[in-house]
Amino acid sequence: MKTTSRKRLLISSVAMLLVAMLALGTATFAWFTTDTTTQATGISVQTSKKSLLLVSSRTSDWTDNLNYNFGTDAAKKLLQPASSYDGANWYKAQAVNGMSGEATNGEKITGVGTTAAEGNVFCNMLNVKNTGAETATNVTITANISETAVTSGKNYLRVALVPSDCTADTGRGAATVASAQEFRDNIYSAGADAAKPVEYVGAGVADREGAIKAAAKDVSTQGSSISVNAGDLNQNDAKYYMLIVWFEGQDVDCQDAYAGNDMPNITFTITAD
Repeated sequence: MKTTSRKRLLISSVAMLLVAMLALGTATFAWFTTDTTTQATGISVQTSKKSLLLVSSRTSDWTDNLNYNFGTDAAKKLLQPASSYDGANWYKAQAVNGMSGEATNGEKITGVGTTAAEGNVFCNMLNVKNTGAETATNVTITANISETAVTSGKNYLRVALVPSDCTADTGRGAATVASAQEFRDNIYSAGADAAKPVEYVGAGVADREGAIKAAAKDVSTQGSSISVNAGDLNQNDAKYYMLIVWFEGQDVDCQDAYAGNDMPNITFTITAD
């Protein structure tokens, strides 16, 4: 009888361990949640120290002060969570329940880089050009992210400032990130957290719907301070960057319970020695 009882106890313990392991596994897979809304407001850039350093966006003229007009304090933009593994293909999904859980079906977000996708991803350009007669050395783009979390520590805002594949003004309209690796190396967050982004495993990336899963490789976010060195710029030289802002649907904190995070203005300052 004692042997039988011990066997039953052992079986019960193993079963509980398996349940716990299963729960842990599903709790770290995907956190696209139902009706998680977040708020974003305007993003601006300016230059300083070198009066002839100018900035531009995807479509704007070169200027010393640029405002993207992506929402205001009085009329904030609402962004639904999104995720990407390469910065070029973006996806949205809903979790099995509103708290956390596996996202078994996803939809590709089309039109990223245009106003058509600004309900999920803000994607534009932040470019810098030297119009002065002398070389601008050590050109640096800096900013601090100050996401206002609805609950302390629940920060899932992501900002990517990534070298683009654009080499001239005429290519700004179709510019994208230089490479998937450049994208993964240049993601910043309001906290020191990281999240596995999603990769698409449907019939093909051109499909609008299909299965999604968490990518095997982590993305290491770089904290709340952005500092990108553009190097030296000779007269009329320009560097072209993709500026992408989104709320990471794969983040463990991206749940209904923490919906409503606020992104204030992100002001980028471009300086040179």
